[in-house]
Amino acid sequence: MNKLNLIALLIFVAGLVCIFTLDTPTARKIQGATLGFFSPFIHTSAAIERTTANVMAPSLDPKALKRDYDNMLVQLERLRIIQQKYNQVIEENSKLRQLIDFKQSIPFKMTSAKVIRRNSSTWWNSLIIDKGSLDGIGTDSPVITSGGLVGKTSTLASHMAEVILLTDELCRVSARIDGTLEQGILSGERAALDIKPDLRLRFLSMNAVIHAGADVYSTGEGGVFPKDLLLGRVKRFENKEITGEAIIEPAVDFSTIEHVFVIEMQSVVMTEPSSEMPATMPVKP
Repeated sequence: MNKLNLIALLIFVAGLVCIFTLDTPTARKIQGATLGFFSPFIHTSAAIERTTANVMAPSLDPKALKRDYDNMLVQLERLRIIQQKYNQVIEENSKLRQLIDFKQSIPFKMTSAKVIRRNSSTWWNSLIIDKGSLDGIGTDSPVITSGGLVGKTSTLASHMAEVILLTDELCRVSARIDGTLEQGILSGERAALDIKPDLRLRFLSMNAVIHAGADVYSTGEGGVFPKDLLLGRVKRFENKEITGEAIIEPAVDFSTIEHVFVIEMQSVVMTEPSSEMPATMPVKP
């Protein structure tokens, strides 16, 4: 390139710089005309750039997309299971906390036990717990929950015990109706497997004034069950031929029992007479 061409190129570049940097009406007109002249080339270049980008972009594989989607579903289901287990742990901890608080508030010596077996044919009559004779459980020991009386122990094994439920007709409790002087014998009744049985409080006074919703408690008579254990609530009162009878809804939901407490009733133990005592002196229990 000779000197004249170089000088012309420099003058042309300087002119362009001046045109595009000066803020004058004349410069703006020249800039607009220049952009208008080059606009077709600019649009063509942009279109070519977009086409090239699309050609170079990786194509979407339907199989890969389906595989990724299935993996996401698996992960979602796993998270749902984790959430469910977490909620179960929280609920279980809450139940155990309630059991601990209940045990601390009761003035009896108790042994906690877990229900390990129930038979559909005897669902409302009995259940099996995981504590037995070697765990300090005795026969005819009251079994309770925070809701009220569950029943009493029956057959014992080393680390298992059968519990006769309050809803069974063989479990009888001396009971009173709160707010009245009425007392009677409470027992369950045989029922169909799909029917939740009620309790019957028999040997009440005829024409007794007993209101629905009244609480029913144990009297403590008979020596098997402690006094003032909640048994249920009155549903209705019926007059029989010579006595009155109340239909009682159990306080405990026997369909959902998982944990119970067995009350250790204190028995009277006779001691041997001391060698220093006279033979005629009665021995204190």
